[in-house]
Amino acid sequence: MQQKETNVIRQNQSFWTNAIEASIIALVILVPIVFYPYCRTVFIPAKELIAEILVLLALMFWCLKMINREEIKFISTPLNFPILSFIAICVASLIWSNSFFVSLKELPLFLAGPLLYFVITNNISDEHQIRRILNVLLIVGSVFGLYGILQYNGIDFSFWIRNIGRQQVFGLFGNVNYFAEYLIVPLPLAISLFFATRNRTHKILLLVGILAIGGSLILTFTRGSYLAIGISLIFMFFLYLASRGKGFIKENKKIFIFILALIILITFLFAIPNPLNKPGTVISKIKGRISISQFTKGSSLKRRKAIWGFTGMMIKDRPFMGLGIGTYKYNSLKYQAKFFEQGQNRSLYPHGFATKAHNEYLQLWAELGIVGLGIFIWLIICYFNCGIKFLKKIKDDYKQGIIIGLMGAVVAVLVDGIFGFPLHLPATIILFWMALGLTVAFGESEKDGKKPEIVLGNFNRENKKDKEKQDKKTRENNKQSNIARFTPLLYILIIFLTIFLCATVSRPFIARIYWYHANKEIKDENWNEAIKINEKALKWDPYFGEIYYDIGKILEIKEFYGIALKYFEKAAKYMDHHGLPQDFALIYLKDGQLDEAAIKLKQAITYQKDEKSMVPLYSELGNTYLQLKRYKPAEIVLKDALKIDPNFINAHYGLAGAYLNQNKIEEALVELQKVIELAPDSLEAQYARNIIQNIEQEKLKSQPTETNNP
Repeated sequence: MQQKETNVIRQNQSFWTNAIEASIIALVILVPIVFYPYCRTVFIPAKELIAEILVLLALMFWCLKMINREEIKFISTPLNFPILSFIAICVASLIWSNSFFVSLKELPLFLAGPLLYFVITNNISDEHQIRRILNVLLIVGSVFGLYGILQYNGIDFSFWIRNIGRQQVFGLFGNVNYFAEYLIVPLPLAISLFFATRNRTHKILLLVGILAIGGSLILTFTRGSYLAIGISLIFMFFLYLASRGKGFIKENKKIFIFILALIILITFLFAIPNPLNKPGTVISKIKGRISISQFTKGSSLKRRKAIWGFTGMMIKDRPFMGLGIGTYKYNSLKYQAKFFEQGQNRSLYPHGFATKAHNEYLQLWAELGIVGLGIFIWLIICYFNCGIKFLKKIKDDYKQGIIIGLMGAVVAVLVDGIFGFPLHLPATIILFWMALGLTVAFGESEKDGKKPEIVLGNFNRENKKDKEKQDKKTRENNKQSNIARFTPLLYILIIFLTIFLCATVSRPFIARIYWYHANKEIKDENWNEAIKINEKALKWDPYFGEIYYDIGKILEIKEFYGIALKYFEKAAKYMDHHGLPQDFALIYLKDGQLDEAAIKLKQAITYQKDEKSMVPLYSELGNTYLQLKRYKPAEIVLKDALKIDPNFINAHYGLAGAYLNQNKIEEALVELQKVIELAPDSLEAQYARNIIQNIEQEKLKSQPTETNNP
């Protein structure tokens, strides 16, 4: 009887462990693959949703496994405390976030990775499990590599709307950079295992994978990912030397000679003019992308300089605790406007809307402060310290190759994070934290003796001293604890909690689907239908700022200004938009709220994409100041308009009014003459002639009459 019960328990535990492993494998397969064409946007929201749901399912299986074992325990690892600290600072930042609901919506994606780490380290310990997960990753990565090469050669599904240039190679990620930031994870692992394995068949398969993934990565022409892979390979090379010594080079002498010859050949192909590097070829494109002159002159670096500039301003305002997790995009336009107002900063690059800082460390600092950044750096240091210790203890070459490959993948992501944002992309987030978890799980599984455990609860085991006091009859009667009697209820509770959380993280995605259909109605100018659909979207996600803004714009078009203002105010709580201040200003002007309109017009000017689009707003602001009888400010802003466009009639006409009200008659006459000169047939020119005539008449009246002396 005892043996049967033990077998049942083992089978149950095996079921839950297999379910957890299946969830992790599903993450590896589905997150990079999934997309939904009837959503704004097609790729990222669907990937985020699948990542969050699968992590929740893995957590559910883990909880059910612990209930089944009637014991709550965690494997103690060197990364537990740093990762728990990172989770804590992410959650705590909701308290001081300058937009609570923006942070709350971003939180699930930030927590998915750390929670996945704990799922892996507490449930994936068998070497066969780890190898299965890694094999799936390499297969999926290789398939994507082949698909990227096909895309570059124009072989693709007909339903894609193609972008031009290097954007043609985007896998199933919608953006060439996102695709490259995915490929940099499986590639180091494949290269490391290629050198580690002694099986010829495995080497051939890994070589095919390396060529596919590496070839596709080259065709993305993404400089940051090139740098990331380069540093990752150097890092792995030194790890191999440290763990195997010179024997590593001797064992792979032929391969290194081939690689050296290949490097020399590639150098000649790049340096010496030949048919293979003529304009339009792959080599020519790579050469153009990696050249120093192209890099320094290109808009990409200038844009990053500007973004890093105003990110620094965010950090300066809240250096210790940050602005709140996920709030970078909420604050981006405001700080960009401040940055452009300083010196010649606007000349760095045209206006943009940076939802990411293009530097993970600066963005982490801006959102979580130096405390959050420090915790993350501490986590990474602990990880590499842990990985190097494992390498010293593990003697098996292939196992060393797994550890080195996983560490190389982590290095690649961290380096890419200097110029990109891989830790904000769902597929790369999952693989990054999975690499951390598998490294620790694999290293801990190689330790001698039992793993250190932290037991937080025991449903069915009494205290040792109590056991000694109780006789055999008492132990039999109390075989099942009071908590254990509630096991079925706990099962139901965990399942329903998981369903609730899955439904909660699904709500923003469903709202985006409605938003997609509403935008189709907006394009067809079916305003009422668009409002109805957007109102349905808000029932799913009442914190969706963009939808409030779209409804406000429709109501503004329909001239329902009062209701439109309310929607714009709601939109401003959850998002920022370069057109929002101008929309506020228009409604305030219609309502006669001139002071509020002036404030918003000033903000609207700083939000414009270029200086040319500022001119009408400067003119409008000048006229508003004239109505407020603030003539000197009106003069200043109208002059600013004319500095950009000296032929803007309304600015000349308004400036004439500012001068007249300050009794600067001669300056006013110059501006009025300019209006007549630029647009002689315009209404403004007619008014200008009348004003000039009146001024001349006033001058005549003011002159003393001449008298004849006898």
